[in-house]
Amino acid sequence: INRFDYDGDYGTVLNRFLIQAAIGYPITVHGTGGQTRAFIHIQDSVRCIELAIKDAPRSGERVKIFNQMT
Repeated sequence: INRFDYDGDYGTVLNRFLIQAAIGYPITVHGTGGQTRAFIHIQDSVRCIELAIKDAPRSGERVKIFNQMT
């Protein structure tokens, strides 16, 4: 089973914002907003999602893990 993490530990800000928008919740900053992490340009993040959708595993195949930072 694939995962769609949207929390502060494993999720990305894009995933968090998508979930909040989908359920009609105001888009909010996680925690204090003072986290320091590597940033990915939104176009690169969306491109990664597009590639994952286009190359989704077939039934019975192992799930492929994508790391946007590498």
